Amino acid sequence: MELHLESTFHLSNLDLSYSKLDDLQVTRIDTTVKIDGSIDLSKEELEERWASGDYPEPIEIGRMQAHRFDLYYNQGEVVIVADCMNSDLSYFASFFLLEEGQDAIEYSRYLFYINSVFIEPKYRGMDYGLQALAMFLQGFAWGEVVGCHPVPTNDLSGKYPKQKGQSLLRKYWSKVGFESYSEKHNILWTSEWEMPRWLKRKIFEEEKWY
Repeated sequence: MELHLESTFHLSNLDLSYSKLDDLQVTRIDTTVKIDGSIDLSKEELEERWASGDYPEPIEIGRMQAHRFDLYYNQGEVVIVADCMNSDLSYFASFFLLEEGQDAIEYSRYLFYINSVFIEPKYRGMDYGLQALAMFLQGFAWGEVVGCHPVPTNDLSGKYPKQKGQSLLRKYWSKVGFESYSEKHNILWTSEWEMPRWLKRKIFEEEKWY
């Protein structure tokens, strides 16, 4: 099943007059995840639609949000900008720019923070979230430092105790190539992201027609 990603880069982070929040030191990226609209149609319905030239529109099945830190700026100022946006972003930025994660970004142009990846419950269990994130990172963050806080989405947060939920999410997102983890900070990351082979095969080879 072919996935479609539609990403929007926000040129303004907050509706404030403080200009440093709007100069792309930290850029928010919102992405919708869509699949071929034929997935919910029977074979007969699909053939009828095709015969009439009424091709199914892509269906939105989820969304992602990420932030990109530009490491060419003064890193102390970047942390201040992140702190003005939200606490999770500030905590993540501080770990890499001011604390023990500094070695990981020594040769990097950007630092990417994955805020959230949400797939509608109906479409879960088919690796759409992993594929969508891998496709996003392949396009925007190849070879860069990428990380997240492995925390369950709101609709799953009450299903597991906090530590159990974090452990399950850590295992899940490790599949996309995040191999380093700070238990103290609950930050999962990789210092040089590259798409895992199994995801590359799943995304680029399973769609081939033989």
